[in-house]
Amino acid sequence: MKKVSLNNSWFFAIIPIGIFIFVALPQLQNTYESFHKREMEMQQSVRELDSLQQLTNPTRKDLNNIKRLEISVPIHQLSIGKQRYTYYKTGGMLAVLAFMFIGMFGSSYWAQRKKKSSSNKQIEFSFGDFTTDAIGQHISWNAVKGSGSNFLSERLKKTAFGYKITSSPYLKFVAWSFFLMGLNYVAWSYVEFFEFSKESLTFMQGGKMFFTSGGPFLLVGTFLLFSFGAKAQLNAQKRKVFVDGEIIPFQQVYALQVLSKFVEGNKSGSYYCYEVNLVTQNGNRHNLLNHGDKEYLLSDMVKISRFLKVPVWNRGVV
Repeated sequence: MKKVSLNNSWFFAIIPIGIFIFVALPQLQNTYESFHKREMEMQQSVRELDSLQQLTNPTRKDLNNIKRLEISVPIHQLSIGKQRYTYYKTGGMLAVLAFMFIGMFGSSYWAQRKKKSSSNKQIEFSFGDFTTDAIGQHISWNAVKGSGSNFLSERLKKTAFGYKITSSPYLKFVAWSFFLMGLNYVAWSYVEFFEFSKESLTFMQGGKMFFTSGGPFLLVGTFLLFSFGAKAQLNAQKRKVFVDGEIIPFQQVYALQVLSKFVEGNKSGSYYCYEVNLVTQNGNRHNLLNHGDKEYLLSDMVKISRFLKVPVWNRGVV
């Protein structure tokens, strides 16, 4: 029998799923039933007002009821209409959270499953000896990047003309979740304003509504989507590497460097992270990969080395 490990990512999925099924879902159902009851009562009041207004000889009691309903019905319609938009926003938020949870958990689970697949092949790979190389002897072994993640945050992706290094699906789901969360609140807030407001929307009102609803989330998500784009590109057709805003011809690429670094954290704890750096003929280094999944990093490192046909210098990463 296989033992259940607390490190299994699926185990931690029980907590949010349990909270949603046994806590959030019953509460949502009760809220919906209460709202539906209020909506039915309001519709009944509208029908009652309409029937009273059709009377040719209303009594004094009927006239009092008409006045009462003429005051209460618009108030209830406005209240229920605004509450409906609150539910639209809440429902959209829950949909985005479900999207984020399923995407992050699914991408993490798929990456781990792919890494442990029995179809993976063991390959022979020999590292270059940097101690006998003129550039390797003087190369710095300090980390190029001061920080890094303790999970698979970057991946090497095959393209039509080579490879590109981009953020992992895990991070892209985070970025899209911020974007969609903000868009959900901003869009519904503007629709609600145009439906219930009798005044035109001014520039200051629009700006205030944007930044007090989901605007900050929308801006953060937009920034993350652009930040999590392609970090580097290796183009065989142009025989150039695009990294750090520079264009490096293949003939100037001298070697790859793989190193480990210890990242000290405060609340999240400390962990080891790994880098794959491109070394040029003049000894400059450019970071290609920087994350905490050693197996994926070494696998991508081999692909880059064979693609560029350069050796890899390694000091202590096994």
